[in-house]
Amino acid sequence: MASPSRLPFQSPSAESRSQLLEGMRLKTPSTINKNNRSYLSAITPVQPVFTPSGTPRGSHVLLSPSRTITETLNALASSTAHQLEEIWDQVGYSPQDRATQLKELLMSFRDQCDQTISQELGVVETFRQEISEAKKELKAIGEALKTPIDPRLVEDNHEMTLINELETLQVTLDGLRADVEVAKADMRECQEQLIESHLALGLDLESKWDDIETDLTQSRRGEFHLKVEEMKHEVTNRTSTIIQLLRDCQHLMSDLAIDAQASDSTLDRQIAGSLARSKDSSFIMSSKFETESCTGISISALERLTERVAELQKEKKSRKTKLQEMGAEIAMLWEQLRIPEDEQKSFSESVKGLGMDTIRKGEGELKRLKQLKNEMLGSLIEEARESIYQLWQETNATATTKEEFDGIDVIDQELYDNELLEAHEEYLHILQERFEHMKPILQLIERREDILRQRSEYEELQKDSSRLNQRGAAMAKQLMEEEKMARRIKKELPKLTKLLTEKLSEWKERNKEDFQYQGEIYVNVIKAQNDEWQRHKEEEMQNKRKKKQGQQGDENKAGSSKAKVTTKASAQQSRPRTTTRRQPLASKKNALV
Repeated sequence: MASPSRLPFQSPSAESRSQLLEGMRLKTPSTINKNNRSYLSAITPVQPVFTPSGTPRGSHVLLSPSRTITETLNALASSTAHQLEEIWDQVGYSPQDRATQLKELLMSFRDQCDQTISQELGVVETFRQEISEAKKELKAIGEALKTPIDPRLVEDNHEMTLINELETLQVTLDGLRADVEVAKADMRECQEQLIESHLALGLDLESKWDDIETDLTQSRRGEFHLKVEEMKHEVTNRTSTIIQLLRDCQHLMSDLAIDAQASDSTLDRQIAGSLARSKDSSFIMSSKFETESCTGISISALERLTERVAELQKEKKSRKTKLQEMGAEIAMLWEQLRIPEDEQKSFSESVKGLGMDTIRKGEGELKRLKQLKNEMLGSLIEEARESIYQLWQETNATATTKEEFDGIDVIDQELYDNELLEAHEEYLHILQERFEHMKPILQLIERREDILRQRSEYEELQKDSSRLNQRGAAMAKQLMEEEKMARRIKKELPKLTKLLTEKLSEWKERNKEDFQYQGEIYVNVIKAQNDEWQRHKEEEMQNKRKKKQGQQGDENKAGSSKAKVTTKASAQQSRPRTTTRRQPLASKKNALV
């Protein structure tokens, strides 16, 4: 806080008092008499000096105002009276005329004195008013700055002249006003920033920030600065959000081939012109406020951009869905109508993006293909029927299943129409789905049937003893193949049969019918195959038992013959042994080979 240049109650200089008094007098009326003399010349104080007769020229004696006026007026009245008497004698005024003239002169003089007194009383009142206002201002500044004020300055002081009291107050105020101006300038700058940021954001500024008069403390100034920082952060966040929304809109418009500059929408044109590049190539707003070419960052802009992004995303999704549906239908028609690949490629390369031009081209191609389809209706129905016949075969369709589709019975080509073709295609789709559902079960059946065939082959191999006549690698390979077949039959067949039985049960539960394979219910086929295999194994066991019993009878007969042979061999042991020549190692190897 700046310190005042003069201490309270310090006596002002004569020069400053004179200036202050002159200022106070200038605030009173400017006209005082009939001669329209200026107020300044009228209230120029009579010099409080008197020069008595006989006093050397240039010497002055300071007298009081009352004595000065009395002596001066007495001299003036005497001189004036003598001169008037001489004049009136020459004119010849009567005593009555002379009395009237004197009366007017005295009244004029009295008026002049009353007017002068009134003017001086006005100066006094002006001083007191100025002092009162200065004290009020001093109190207000003290409260605003939370600065203690010398109580003697704001109390009534009868010891000082009005000039000295007012000058003392003004000297004190001069120092305080400098502090007030600094504080106000600081808060005014903050206030302007708050107003600007709130206008940009489209928010109402709270009334608490309107007051920059009653509280000028550092604490209050700190609140202003904190609020400014808070709003700067808010502006930064809002700007970032708006920029992202603008970028999203621009990307979506680009995807949808929307020319924002040529759009009838004011918002779209603003979206096109709202962003600019900074020195570091990042995107910045061209303006924080809404203009013809910029959205600004207000809450209204945020809402409108959010809504526009949602609209564009919805439109993009709608167009994408429409193009996908058209694309799928076009692809299906291309396949149905056997459209050459070079035509397909040419069309695909001519359409890009999600613009209305792409949609119009797709609609045009779809219209062309549908027209071509009408022209090829007969051949398409016949092709569909061929596919149906093939799927009936692959899905082991029963007569009941085939009767479900009566469109196959329409043979009059005059009755061929799109409705009939769609019925064929729909039924063909049902059969294809049925076949897809049947595929896993059919694959399991084929694997099982393959193992069953291997089981039969394995059984036949076991009966063929000539396979053991092979030697070396061929023998080893044969045995390995048989072992592999036996392991697969033993391990995979039961698991596969169990899994297949479960799948067949699920099929029946889901489709409310038994699964048929080659015209037979395959569950029954499995049961019949298992029963037949069981009977076969039982018969085989019985045959083995009978064979074994027959072998035991033969062994008993051969027992007696063996005893005779043993006796004969004993007789021959007494004969000398014949020495055989040892074959070379190489010969043995060749024999093994």
